[in-house]
Amino acid sequence: MIRVTDFTNHPLFFFRIQIYFIFATGMKKTATIIVTYNGEKWIERCLASVVHSTYRSDLFVIDNSSTDRTLNLVKNFPLHLEKLDINAGFGFANNVALKKLENSNYDYFFLINQDVYLEENVLSKLVNFAQKHPEMGIIAPIQFDGTGKNIDANFQQYINLSEDRGDFYSTGFCNAAAWLVTKECLKKVGIFNPNFRHYGEDRNYCERAKYHNLGIAIVKDTKVLHDRSQKMTTEKAVKLAKIKLLTIFLNPNLSQSQSLISGFINVFGISKYLFRKYSSYNSVFALLKEYILLFKKRDHLEQEKNLQK
Repeated sequence: MIRVTDFTNHPLFFFRIQIYFIFATGMKKTATIIVTYNGEKWIERCLASVVHSTYRSDLFVIDNSSTDRTLNLVKNFPLHLEKLDINAGFGFANNVALKKLENSNYDYFFLINQDVYLEENVLSKLVNFAQKHPEMGIIAPIQFDGTGKNIDANFQQYINLSEDRGDFYSTGFCNAAAWLVTKECLKKVGIFNPNFRHYGEDRNYCERAKYHNLGIAIVKDTKVLHDRSQKMTTEKAVKLAKIKLLTIFLNPNLSQSQSLISGFINVFGISKYLFRKYSSYNSVFALLKEYILLFKKRDHLEQEKNLQK
């Protein structure tokens, strides 16, 4: 009697197939990491775009204690899920995954927001670019708006401040809504700075990458859709301006005296911009007050900056 064994039930079957596929095709192993928080509006489309990508990656979702249908929706996809007890923020949640994976055999870590949708070949293009440019630590696609018709307004500003290098833009910063981070970058730079809870962690990470002589590239002929609101209130603008002051104090490429001078200049430069845009007198006092608070903590922040180098 011939006994037929279903090898697909063996716990190592798919693992062996995956390893064989990677070696046979020369594909680099990639982990896609998505932080979720009340993302029922976007998460199905986001996850579907990853699953249907022409370049295979393993999916890791870190949920910041969602209270809507997000957790029910993610269960319909093949992924690793970690649930946090609080909304710990973008950087902290990503760190949970990166800490677990930093000593793994993944070559790249693809960080995307829950409101980002991938074109099916974008990850393939980013990985191919990364292999040709090992000097790059962070590789980003071009972000379009939710309709896919226009480049995201904020992202266009990053491109405008970048250097055109032919098939890519060499930049000092682009937001972390879609980043391919190399294993070398993770080893040298480490994880996100916990001093930044909401916003600012991506700028700080870019500055630390530059400190370690790793480049940041925006790859042309790539496209993801970032389905977010472009509205900016006075309150949010002031909040972001305060965070920018903190990034200046924690910039490892600046000495303490350079940070103090740059921060002071920015207080008035940003205040002038906010006054013109929102006619807000309060923003001037708010930023000056924030600078004084950071100035008083300058030695502690300098120690924090050195720890993150």
